[in-house]
Amino acid sequence: MDLSKISRNDWIVVGGFVLMLIAVSLKWYGWSLSVLGQTFASADFSGWHFFLGWFPWLLTLIAAVLVLVKAIPSLNFTLPVPEAMSVMALGVVAFVLVLIRLIASPGTGASRGIGIFIGLIATAVVAAGGFLKNSEPAS
Repeated sequence: MDLSKISRNDWIVVGGFVLMLIAVSLKWYGWSLSVLGQTFASADFSGWHFFLGWFPWLLTLIAAVLVLVKAIPSLNFTLPVPEAMSVMALGVVAFVLVLIRLIASPGTGASRGIGIFIGLIATAVVAAGGFLKNSEPAS
């Protein structure tokens, strides 16, 4: 692997993926059943429990792979669209999906956890990395 071919903006995309990996493993929602102040049941759910949790993670993984694949000299990989646009589009779609999951409350008695907010930031970082890649000179 020739890591000199990886730009700072590529590392931003990879960093967003790593942050999303952490976020999807944290608590996204918690539920509790309380009657007269007495809690009878509770449960916490990470992003892996929701399609709109693990699918944005998959999109950020694809974005990270797209920027890292150019470091493998024996692999000549080209896309029909510019790499920066592909990465940015993947990041934006992932951001919108996490935002939908954030807005669409799963029901009464549910509380949002820190993971969903970190996931929103992580997908924005991937989209921003793709946007910043547009200013890079073509290689």
